[in-house]
Amino acid sequence: MTSQGVQLPRGVSEEHMYAAKPSSRGRLLLALVLLLSALYMAWELKRGWVPSDEGTLAECADRVLRGQLPHRDYHEGYTGGLSYLNAAAFRMFGTNLASMRYMMFLFFLAWVPVVYYAASRFVSVPLAGALTLLAVAWGPPNYAAAMPSWYNLFFATFGLAALLRYIEVQTGRWLLLAGACGGLSVLFKLPGLFFIAGALLFLVFREQLAPSANFTDRRDSPAYRGFVLTSILLYEALVFALLRKLANSATYLYFWVPELAIGAALVWHEVYVSRNRRQRFHFLLRELVLFAAGVGIPIAVFLVPYLLTGNVGLLVRDIFVVSGQLIGRAGMKPPELWFLQGIVVNVLLITVALLIRSKAALKLWEQLLLGLPMVLLIPFALFLAQRAMFFYQLVWSTIWVFAPVVVVVGVLLMIRWSRLNRLESVPRQRLFLTLSVTAACSLIQFPFSNTIYFCYIAPLVLLSITAVISLMDHPPRLAVAGMMCFCFLYVVLELTPGFVYHLGVQYTPDVQKVRLSIPRAGGLRVTAASAREYEELDSLIRQHARGEYILAKPDSPEVYFLSGFHDPTGIFFDYYEDPAGRTQRALAAIESRNINLVVLNHRPPFAGPIADDLKTALEREFPNRADAGDFEVRWKP
Repeated sequence: MTSQGVQLPRGVSEEHMYAAKPSSRGRLLLALVLLLSALYMAWELKRGWVPSDEGTLAECADRVLRGQLPHRDYHEGYTGGLSYLNAAAFRMFGTNLASMRYMMFLFFLAWVPVVYYAASRFVSVPLAGALTLLAVAWGPPNYAAAMPSWYNLFFATFGLAALLRYIEVQTGRWLLLAGACGGLSVLFKLPGLFFIAGALLFLVFREQLAPSANFTDRRDSPAYRGFVLTSILLYEALVFALLRKLANSATYLYFWVPELAIGAALVWHEVYVSRNRRQRFHFLLRELVLFAAGVGIPIAVFLVPYLLTGNVGLLVRDIFVVSGQLIGRAGMKPPELWFLQGIVVNVLLITVALLIRSKAALKLWEQLLLGLPMVLLIPFALFLAQRAMFFYQLVWSTIWVFAPVVVVVGVLLMIRWSRLNRLESVPRQRLFLTLSVTAACSLIQFPFSNTIYFCYIAPLVLLSITAVISLMDHPPRLAVAGMMCFCFLYVVLELTPGFVYHLGVQYTPDVQKVRLSIPRAGGLRVTAASAREYEELDSLIRQHARGEYILAKPDSPEVYFLSGFHDPTGIFFDYYEDPAGRTQRALAAIESRNINLVVLNHRPPFAGPIADDLKTALEREFPNRADAGDFEVRWKP
């Protein structure tokens, strides 16, 4: 028992549980982990780009810097908070693409110690350091653009750590901070709501474990129980309604089944664990109010200019209506074959790990007997993944499927341990919190089940795996150590070099090596073909464009930012606007802004070919032509 009267789980010391004063050894290890992480991230910081991503982020920030309001003066691609942060980055570091990455790097440096802290709630300090490095390797270095999804990951981790601290100290400011992390995450991108959902489910779970103020009070609370069960049912229905917009069997198995497991855990605890007592609503409401206040404060501040100018409707339209259109136009279902492969291999791995685990400390000869094949197997598997596309994808699908598997397995183990009365309240809360946040945040991969989207939640998956294994009586240490080493080497040597275009599909060596010499590019390293294309395009625009405006269509926000000329439409992607009358609006913009040069993108990321009537009108009005890669530049004499 601790001084607070909380019984510690088996094998866990009070110093490990609360870690109020980290040791000098722990601080030194954290400093080393932070240094290594910073060096690795700095090495990857300027490597690679997706032109439309960079252009969208930069154009939004540049417009905010010129005093424009997101959603009112232009169609913002995300909620809008990131545009203000990137505008601040332009002021601090200069108006170029690298500045946004510098700002994200600062957030990354704050994120690394938080991952370390969260991992240290479950394992020893050295292992927490190793897990942090693994989380870093699977995180932002794989795509160093300042995407809002990285900020969703940062704020989800910050919020998770705040809630872990709240479990320990029961101080309201940590609950308020966790809510603020959720609110800020939503301001960067709407999937920040997923962290909020995971945290709310955790607060319901906390209430179920709360001790009764009067153990002799057997009065049932049917109203509260009905409220909980109805809320869980509504949440599961909402998740299902979201997923069915773009679904196959893998969609439901990967995203919905883990949420069903979380919901089932809440139902089970409500029926078999929660006490019959008074003031259950009061307990939950007290924590909900603090958390909701944290969520609401940053959102309320963000809404002030929209309320003052009467433009809340435009904000809602851009965020929700355009997001709904994007699901149909650019959504990508998770590959069913990958899911099947991943499940099969996961079952085999779990079976082997359980077979080779020992209930006693292994002797040296036993460690060598089990460890030597693993040491030989790791480089062989890496070699196969690099040479054989099928094996590369098999490894990727195995790791990708960790997300739903760990949540389902973790919930089943938690219920089993609870029935056996071997899991105390604090570790049970920690486990459920981590699983709930991971399951909810995994939804960021919907509807774009592109491989890079797994990296946006991979560190959370790693923390969930850590939480589950740390509570096992006899964890398969050798198997876990081998898997950690393999996953680290696989991501660093095989995944990261291929960048987002090949990630998870096939091994490709690093080709993002040529410095993009356009002034506003900030020295990003891209492929030789991409550098040549955009440098030729920039040269043509600067030679022939006059005035402040050009027109680049379709889906070409990077053209405006890199050239320094303005977009007359405020519409970065064609799916933002109604197709009816698109040609007339484009021609009207050309006339009103006295534009003398247009750029036609023949390989836009989302839109189809430019409309024939618009193409004919542009060819007639802009007779001079030159090509730069996939871009066609036309200008008036």
